[in-house]
Amino acid sequence: MGLSSSQGRLLMLTSRLSDIELGEVMISQRQNTLAWESEKAATEYNEAISNYKLQIKVTDPSEDKGYRKEDVTYNNMTSMGYLVTNANMEIYLQKDENGEWIIPTDLDGKPLLTINSDGKATIGDDTETTYDILDGGTYLSNKNVLQDAIINGLLFVMDTSDLKTGISLTMLQSETDMEYVLDTSDDAEAQSKYECETARISRQDNQLDMELQQLETQHEAIMKEYESVKEVISSNVDRTFGLFSDG
Repeated sequence: MGLSSSQGRLLMLTSRLSDIELGEVMISQRQNTLAWESEKAATEYNEAISNYKLQIKVTDPSEDKGYRKEDVTYNNMTSMGYLVTNANMEIYLQKDENGEWIIPTDLDGKPLLTINSDGKATIGDDTETTYDILDGGTYLSNKNVLQDAIINGLLFVMDTSDLKTGISLTMLQSETDMEYVLDTSDDAEAQSKYECETARISRQDNQLDMELQQLETQHEAIMKEYESVKEVISSNVDRTFGLFSDG
């Protein structure tokens, strides 16, 4: 192989090595992305199987214990005599289709509050204490939103039976008919999703490993040829300069 052709071959091999090394870097980046996706999937799975929900004991004479447990909603909270407030003790209510406040009632049909002519609420026999009313449509119409708000301390519970106001999450189980329990209802779905996601990530990672191994094999073979061509060029240069020196 002549000097000119050897140099051309060396340039081609150098370009090929650069392409392979770029391919290896890209595969490494894709594997890093998969590692992040795997961590994200594990985090979401752990959150799904360790999330909590609120349940309430609803009076039910047909049950042996005299009650049944239900996931907390605004309706079953009010049926058991509880109202929803914020930290300022402003009461959240729902509105009807005419925009009028809906007065919540307990299981016996007794109103939990009275709205005065000034638009403020009073509870029971305590006519001296008044409460401002807010539209709670955002919170009260969706049980998940309501529960999350209570669990995260955005909303509080008011017990109208003895006017215990501002009951927080830590007080719920000991001072109300509500319980803070592990939510297992979504565990099966979370596990199925996690297994599908990890299987996908594993398949892609294995495919990338194979592609990386192929590139590494090519890189090794080309490096050997690269070194061989370099030696040929070096020998040609030495021989050429040797001829000039002899002259």
